[in-house]
Amino acid sequence: MQWDKLKTFYYVAKLESFTKTGQYLNISQSAISRQIIDLEYQVGHKLFKRLPKGLALTKQGQLLFQNTEKMFVFSELAITQIQNEQLEPQGELNIGANVGLVDTWLYTILPGFLKLYPNINLSILSKDGHLDVESLEVHVALQPYIPDQPELIQNLLTRWNRRLYASKEYLQQYGVPQKVEDLKQHRLIGFGPERIHLFDNINWHLKLNGDNSAMQKPYISVNSLRALFHFGNTGFGIISFSQESLLLKGSDLVEVLPEITGPSIEIYFTYPIQLKGIKKIEVLEEYLQAYVKEHHKKFISPSSAGDLYEIKNDKI
Repeated sequence: MQWDKLKTFYYVAKLESFTKTGQYLNISQSAISRQIIDLEYQVGHKLFKRLPKGLALTKQGQLLFQNTEKMFVFSELAITQIQNEQLEPQGELNIGANVGLVDTWLYTILPGFLKLYPNINLSILSKDGHLDVESLEVHVALQPYIPDQPELIQNLLTRWNRRLYASKEYLQQYGVPQKVEDLKQHRLIGFGPERIHLFDNINWHLKLNGDNSAMQKPYISVNSLRALFHFGNTGFGIISFSQESLLLKGSDLVEVLPEITGPSIEIYFTYPIQLKGIKKIEVLEEYLQAYVKEHHKKFISPSSAGDLYEIKNDKI
């Protein structure tokens, strides 16, 4: 079988679309169709079945895909190992992470990395779900720990600690909560729907009102960390946010109920054991670990919510 045809088949199976594959590989749909027909003639079976929304592999197509995927993994490993023989780290480096982590953290950090290593071609994939590192969907994933995966190297990178924040404007208008029970009278902003988020218990603060049997209905619910931050920063309510986030610096947010400790988010630097010793991965991990060590210190707001403008609780 010709490698080009297998490559086309592989991406059609991954993307479940001739159109998306054509755009990704920069070839026409008619060329893709011809290559798939040729492969089907060679194996003597249909490889895809058409569905109302896209394509799906047949049983025979699944068998071919499983073996083709192994070929792609080994070819990618070979290229990576060859490039690793060079003095300077170089070549493609694919990083995957949760959408919020990319949008609120990684995008500020990686430009500095690229200035240090200009011969690395960086590709960033944001995805709300575990990334398939073993089959090299990405070379490196920043994500929660996956148990019982001896084929993966998983090193703890950082812990993000969630706290409660509100803007000065909001606290002036609605008062400062002094105890957990006060949250019943406040506008809480939540992440939603919670089930689409990669990390557990993202809406922990909606369960703090003293009634363990019910979750407080959020005033606003939004499935974007940047939007959630914006609503909090512009005075619409109290948010749960990681105190290590760079977005807090220079914002109008101050911590409320500082004695309340939210759950921590653990983020691991994850890559397949076959890539151990690859320079471009080693320097990326070293860079991120150094950044975390230097910058992830507890954010201290310019003033505490308790004495902010001598807010009186009779506004609650």
